[in-house]
Amino acid sequence: MADKQLGILITKYANLDHIAGVVKAAIQAGHPVRIFVTDEGVKFTRDQEFLGLLDLDSVKVTVCDHMCEVLGVKEKAAGITYGSQYDNAGMLHDSERVLVF
Repeated sequence: MADKQLGILITKYANLDHIAGVVKAAIQAGHPVRIFVTDEGVKFTRDQEFLGLLDLDSVKVTVCDHMCEVLGVKEKAAGITYGSQYDNAGMLHDSERVLVF
């Protein structure tokens, strides 16, 4: 199952320890990780511990730009792609497994 992508959908601003643990375990097992963040999860774009996941190889993070606007998260974090639910659909399609937090 090496190189099988793990998708992670984050909708809540919670469980960072679990999210980070799953990401690190997947990478250690040789799986790329793609994360899509929406709803109140967009607050993670201001969380330095979450942003540290961007430094890991094989991790790509996309955030719903519309939800950032709705929730007043105006500052854009470097290394994150700001997109739409279309990006979420692509992650779901391209991932072997998807976890939702």
